[in-house]
Amino acid sequence: MFQALVLLLLSTLSLQISAEENNAEENKTSKPTIAFPISQQRIFDQDLTKYSSASEVAWLGDKESRFLTLWREQTTGTVTGTSWIFADTYTSANNPNIIQTLRYQLSDRGLHTYSISPLSQTLTSDQAEQRLQTQLLILQDKIVSQDGKRLLILQGANCQAMINVLIQNKDVYVDAIVLLSAHSPTPELASQLINQMHQLKAPILDLYAQTDSLAIIHEAKLRRTAANRINTSKYRQTEVIGLQGQVETQIATSQIIYGWLVKLGWY
Repeated sequence: MFQALVLLLLSTLSLQISAEENNAEENKTSKPTIAFPISQQRIFDQDLTKYSSASEVAWLGDKESRFLTLWREQTTGTVTGTSWIFADTYTSANNPNIIQTLRYQLSDRGLHTYSISPLSQTLTSDQAEQRLQTQLLILQDKIVSQDGKRLLILQGANCQAMINVLIQNKDVYVDAIVLLSAHSPTPELASQLINQMHQLKAPILDLYAQTDSLAIIHEAKLRRTAANRINTSKYRQTEVIGLQGQVETQIATSQIIYGWLVKLGWY
């Protein structure tokens, strides 16, 4: 009886070892399943097409250069012009903060608004700037038949990349530029932005928030110092007081931009 029990235990142990060896062999030969994350750009596009008004969602460009914008027609009796709003990288074109507020406020000031779905990649790369250039050219072709001025609004890292695109492409022109909390990834690019800004003919309104990061505020001070040194009248810098997430601060930003456009003779 004892011998039979020992044989049974040995047999069971042998089967377990054999099963573990087979599983190990299968794990060596089978390929793991890799789940690639959905790109952030695709998430932005899905968000806009799913939750935004269908009458405001507009795809521009052909098959290879297609990109998404939120379009809003001006609501006044007289058309002032068109505004192109490029939100910061890794944010939605329907950003519920200042971008969305400007999209609605500017349309009530007589400006057709295009809020462009931003790039979800590093903006200092040549490929990213090439895509921004393509978007600008398509937007320019879109408004050829429309009257009025052209206002370009840039936020964050988009400021550095887009100013560089404008310098490199004389065929694209705008009548005024607004920078929102501009920042550059390196000190060298920050210096490049300062030099390139003053090469443009368009007047520039440089806005930064009281609650911005120290790096953004430091770069803003460098730009103001450089502008004072050359005594240029086409550059104006203003600090926006208040928390960026507050509606009152966003409306104040819109009013600052409107007041600046009035001074430029747009109204």
